[in-house]
Amino acid sequence: MKRTRLLAGVLSTLALTVGLTATTAGTAAAFGTNDNPRLYNFDKPYDPGPVPIANPGLFIDFTGDLTPHPTTANTFKYMGTYCTLGAVGTDAAGRKIGITAGHCNEPRWIPDPDNPGQLKAPGANLDATTREPCDPQTSATCIRYPDYPKYSGAQADVPITNNDHPVFDMNAVAWAKKYNLPPVNPIGWIRWVDKKGDADDLTATTDYMVIEFAPEVQLSSQVRNKDGGPVFQGGGGLFKVNSIYSGAGGAPALPPISGWLFPATWIENYGARSDRTPITQSAAVNPGAIGYVTNGMIRTLAGNQNGDSGGPVVMKGTGKWVGITAGAVGFSLDYPFYTTSAKNILDHLNAQPAGTAGKGFTVTNN
Repeated sequence: MKRTRLLAGVLSTLALTVGLTATTAGTAAAFGTNDNPRLYNFDKPYDPGPVPIANPGLFIDFTGDLTPHPTTANTFKYMGTYCTLGAVGTDAAGRKIGITAGHCNEPRWIPDPDNPGQLKAPGANLDATTREPCDPQTSATCIRYPDYPKYSGAQADVPITNNDHPVFDMNAVAWAKKYNLPPVNPIGWIRWVDKKGDADDLTATTDYMVIEFAPEVQLSSQVRNKDGGPVFQGGGGLFKVNSIYSGAGGAPALPPISGWLFPATWIENYGARSDRTPITQSAAVNPGAIGYVTNGMIRTLAGNQNGDSGGPVVMKGTGKWVGITAGAVGFSLDYPFYTTSAKNILDHLNAQPAGTAGKGFTVTNN
């Protein structure tokens, strides 16, 4: 099943009937592409303070650069992806770890046939949705990115031990730019990308990325909004991610599906993009009933839009982490929004070789 461009979210009448927060979404892959974060309102970024903090819901990107670039004739000097951080904690080796969506990873550089032994960008012409090389003669969404990408994408399905693939706190980047401060350091680096993390394929059941945070980064279970304040769940109470949704034996579990509208099993997600640039019927916190759980993929009425990918999903009214935002299919009332379950992620990650960053992940409760 392919991700398609969403024209609208769940109908507002249905939202009013069952108390859902519907979302009008952009590209369902839910990473940032042509909706450039440079266009967002960072006029009042909050002061990140002297100690970097990583928390669920953090708005992250992989460039650390918000400098405006020429946009004449759809040409950008560089436009990277941006996503939402899903969960933070530690692994079996004590490393500070974050989980987000795998499809947020940039395309990898490819061998340069004109310069044996060297790499080049994957193509100046890239599809605006998939970010893959394309032919402008045959693709209406093929756009020229002459300096793309700034950083080579991480190789999938192998442990990554170098620091060639940085991750940045978008708000800290914006703060430094606003006050003419030196560029900020990355808060961490990509350590693992699942090979099934295809940006357009909702049949991928383990679309996730592992980030190792820098030693100075402090972990917090509290989701914070675009002003740096605490986020509250729809029913009241702080929106935290402080435990893993588990079964009776303590192992990560899949949530039950709802009946026909009532009684309903609800989840709730947070999207940094929805928080920064809310659109019609869109909110940072989106609750919704679960309709299907297939191969560990959870289909719900809890909306999202591009840039929310990887964001935290919890059982409504709790801090129990049930997964990360994956994307959605097009206009539909049949539970169109997808979540990659924490069970799928952790089962897959824990099956990797010893020493893999993230193996033995536990959520922080701070």
